[in-house]
This record gives sequence, structure tokens and C-alpha cells, in this order.
Amino acid sequence: MDTTLAISEAGVNVALHKALLALPPVSNSDTKTWGPFFASYSVSVALAGGVATLENAPANKLDLSNVNVSGAVFASIGFDLGLILPHLCFPPVKVCVDLDILGTYCLPQFCIPWPHAGISTSLPFNFNLDLSFGFRVDDLGLQWGIVLLVDPFSPRFDLSPMASSIINQMKAEVNSKLSALPILGGLVAELLGTVMDAFKPFVSVLLDAFSTLINSALSLLDLLNVSIPFTLFKFDKQQTFIPANIPNSGDSPVKLTLTALNANVLDKELVAEGQFA
Repeated sequence: MDTTLAISEAGVNVALHKALLALPPVSNSDTKTWGPFFASYSVSVALAGGVATLENAPANKLDLSNVNVSGAVFASIGFDLGLILPHLCFPPVKVCVDLDILGTYCLPQFCIPWPHAGISTSLPFNFNLDLSFGFRVDDLGLQWGIVLLVDPFSPRFDLSPMASSIINQMKAEVNSKLSALPILGGLVAELLGTVMDAFKPFVSVLLDAFSTLINSALSLLDLLNVSIPFTLFKFDKQQTFIPANIPNSGDSPVKLTLTALNANVLDKELVAEGQFA
């Protein structure tokens, strides 16, 4: 005995949207050091929206477009100014004179103790993602499951607007640190320029690290994890059938077991076909 169940494209959209709402946000974190620079950062990512389109066999695919990916990178960024700025002392060399019977007298020398500089910042991001999924039927014990298998994807997002925000915040922090030191005076602007020249190439490295972190967080979401089938629909293997002439007859409901199931896309519908024993 064969059976067929068809789920419309609209029905698939409803099921997927409910599944996306049920996915909790995920997060990931990392710490890295690049020479005098260091950064500790974490990312939080969530999915929403998207429009599902079914592709008929032989493609047998589900395309999900305009899935909104949103979240923020929370970062603590800084560097050791002493590893960037030159060693400065006033006077530049220690001056000592021999005062004969009074001994040796040295002029006081002050060397700049370069501080660490750091900022903590939140950098939000928001972009849309297009995905494709294949179908597979899995035996789940007492149920059959129609699962989605995501095709490898490359998230499309641009973190470059964050660069100016990071640089401006760090520039203000470094300026504050340097201005608080005695003696520097007019040297502050020149020293700030030296620090920023060293800092700018680091920002692109940092943003690449943020991108990797966002990708790793996305891969933790069940829907996007290539190693975890995402179950879209479940069907109990044992189904109860009621004779059409009840209650006029004494026939009892019949329980049949769904022994096989396959899924295909036909005429923009997800069609599940199986056999009862």
C-alpha cells in the first residue's frame, strides 16, 4: 500500500520560519596577539527571515534567499606603546660631572614610561545570506525525518566600515594617554602619527580575524552546520487509519507501519512518498 504526502512551497516557508525562530543566537570568542598588538573578542550571531523556493527534480533543492544575519563583535583592543614608540629620555644621555672631593654629580634624567593603550568596543553587523539545501530521508527510530543538508556557502559581509570606528576610538585613547605624560608637549601630535601609522595595517588583520570569528559562529548554527542534518519534517512510522464507514460499521481503526519513505520536489511541492506494511 502506497501513500503520498505533498507540502506546498508556502507550507515549507512556514515550517522554515518557525525553525529559524527556534534557533537560539550562538556566540564564539578568541584572543590573539600580533607583535605589540592584542585583541580579545567575541561574536554573537542570530538568523531571521528568508524566502524558501523549491527546485524540481532532478535538482531536488531548497533555495533560501535573503536570510538576515545580525549580531555584534564585542572587542577589547590595545597595544603596548613601548614596543612602537622610541625610547625617550630628557636629557637624551645621562650627564655627570666629577666635583673632585664632592664626588660625582649627575643631572636628573627623566625617561618616558610608555603606557599600554586599549579600548573596548561593540561593532554591530547586519547582512543577508543566500543558501541552498539538498533533501534526505533519515530513519529516526519511531519516525521518519525529512532533513536538509546545507550546501557549502560563503557568507557575504563587509566589515570595512568598522575600520574607521576602531581607528578613531584608538586615536582618541592614545592621544589621551600621551597628553597625560609630562614634558612631551608638542611631541604628542608627531608621536600619535607614528602610532597610527603602525596601527592602520593591524586593523585590516583584525577585521579579517573578526570575519573568521563570524564564520565560525555561523557554523555553530544547526541550520548551517554541514555535519548536522537539519530536520525539517517528522512523520511517525506507525499511522492509524479509520475506516470511512465508521460509526455505521463495527470496523476498528487500523494501525499500519510506514516501512519506507523518499522525498522529491514536484511542481513546486515537497512530495513524500512511502509504503505501508
